[in-house]
Amino acid sequence: MYVLMYVNQDKQPCFIQGNMAEINERLRTLWLNDEIDQEDWDYYSNYNLLAIEDGQLTTVENWNQKILPHIEVA
Repeated sequence: MYVLMYVNQDKQPCFIQGNMAEINERLRTLWLNDEIDQEDWDYYSNYNLLAIEDGQLTTVENWNQKILPHIEVA
């Protein structure tokens, strides 16, 4: 289970929780609805991926953002 923290178009902190497929599907919807800044997608500063392990949040160090909103854990 993962949590993606991000900043939306209104510069408000938001998050998406789920597995990678669920997060990527929600990201595509947000992208298509212009709810996330498409120009900011190339910058990691507005996105932080966390994993939920043993009831604790831990930062995922090895992940990649792809063209169009898509995340992969390396």
